[in-house]
Amino acid sequence: MRKSNQEITDKKLLIAILESATICRVAMVDEGKPYLLPFNYGYSNGAIYIHCASEGRKLDIIRTNPEAWFEVEDTAELIPADQPCKWTTFYRSVMGSGTIQIIDDPAVKRYGLEVIMRQHGAEGEMVFEDREVKNMLILKLEIGHLSGKQSGNWQRIVDRNRVEMESARLRMEEVSEADLEQIHQLHSIPEVDEFNTLGIPRNIQHTTRVTLPVLKARHSHPRSRYEWKIILKETDKFIGLAGMTLSNDKFRLGEIYYKLHPDQWGKGFATEVARQLIITGFEKFGLHKVEAGVATGNERSIRVLEKCGMTREGLQRKILPIRGEWIDNYHYAIVETDPRPDNH
Repeated sequence: MRKSNQEITDKKLLIAILESATICRVAMVDEGKPYLLPFNYGYSNGAIYIHCASEGRKLDIIRTNPEAWFEVEDTAELIPADQPCKWTTFYRSVMGSGTIQIIDDPAVKRYGLEVIMRQHGAEGEMVFEDREVKNMLILKLEIGHLSGKQSGNWQRIVDRNRVEMESARLRMEEVSEADLEQIHQLHSIPEVDEFNTLGIPRNIQHTTRVTLPVLKARHSHPRSRYEWKIILKETDKFIGLAGMTLSNDKFRLGEIYYKLHPDQWGKGFATEVARQLIITGFEKFGLHKVEAGVATGNERSIRVLEKCGMTREGLQRKILPIRGEWIDNYHYAIVETDPRPDNH
């Protein structure tokens, strides 16, 4: 690649992009000419899965020449400027090549359909009718070569929007793709999930899809979502996550959340994090009101919010879907004229 600062060399990041994007453009060769089509797809274990009808031009091409080239992107944003020639694009994409197999085996077709559905956010058990499976085919693109590219201003724009925090014992740094494994491990702990509507992730691909909107928000303007990893200063250990969502309107609202590894419960870290989130909401983001929701049975978090000076403003009945049940939720808040929490 001509510009080394534009090449994506981290294999985990390339895979994360493949696992999170939704549209794949596939090029084939038809009598010496390119034949290009966009597809919804799913990625799993080194292969791209695409569903299609049981006949058509692309199948005729594949039977003659199974070679294919593909491209997916997770970001493509035009950035205007005062001068026409100063306009630029903020992008990140993955490209590659491989060979396509036409799959007619019912079991493999069902697997491919499930991969595709989960790529697009479907959850739970999936049932595909025999008739539907019989009348379609799966294209399996086995990846042989993979590379990635991003705009040269990628890191500069990400850094421009970066917000980091520090309290007496903790650092809070914005999450990145490199943190996905630790995030997945935290989300997978049953005690952490007790009052969480997210549920235990099926696999790290599920965690990637859940985290992707936060990662994409790093370059949005105005920015509405932040998520930080919580690091214990003394040991540089990852111990949890915290986040904030901003309304970015005249109401100037922000909603906070946090979760800690159970090994770190009972040490005052949650209160330290919540206080810092509130301070940042008012002093950095200029909020009028910082809010938080908490399941009525989550006594630990209720104590944390009240220690931070937040007031219980109401009850939302049967609003949290947790493990097949609808759970009540308390609404807490603190406004800019209330006494500020001290986190020093």
